[in-house]
Amino acid sequence: MGIAQIPAPTCPPKAAQSFVSAHAAMTRVGLGCHFNALIEAWTRVEAASKFEQGVTNLPSKGRPPQVGTWIASARATRGGSQPTVSDPAAYARQWQAWWDSLQPEWRKKDADGTWSVEGYGGNGNEWGPLTQWGVNGTLSVVASLYFWGCTVHEDLDFEPRWEAAVLDATWALEGLATFFEKFNRKF
Repeated sequence: MGIAQIPAPTCPPKAAQSFVSAHAAMTRVGLGCHFNALIEAWTRVEAASKFEQGVTNLPSKGRPPQVGTWIASARATRGGSQPTVSDPAAYARQWQAWWDSLQPEWRKKDADGTWSVEGYGGNGNEWGPLTQWGVNGTLSVVASLYFWGCTVHEDLDFEPRWEAAVLDATWALEGLATFFEKFNRKF
């Protein structure tokens, strides 16, 4: 099996029904091995939080409007429909601005303007605004990349930007999962 054929991670058997529904929705279209890694990182975050709902919501300021539309239509957790990304370039700009606003203060950008991915798990640092789990938390990040990916996964002009966003979000969610699992024992 080649790397492009790695299947999406399976849903944990003891997951909450809201996670099971969201996981099924986020893996309906195969978006490749990098997106599968994002699903795995998101699953680790949610498993570390015992599939409970977070205490607050992930900030929505600057979030692509399609995510808000999806949330308003009852998300995948209750049969909500997937929104369409009609302008991938505009969506990419909105997503990147929102993503930038979610980063913890300690995370810095490299000279090329991309987020630094040094150190595993953020070296135990707090994750600031990203420290939100459940249907009002990191699911919004995963869903936003899923909507974008469903639009561009076969478009060579837009796919590299999406893939870079997926890789960065995966690194951050892996760090957040590690923080929950290793450094923050309150769960």
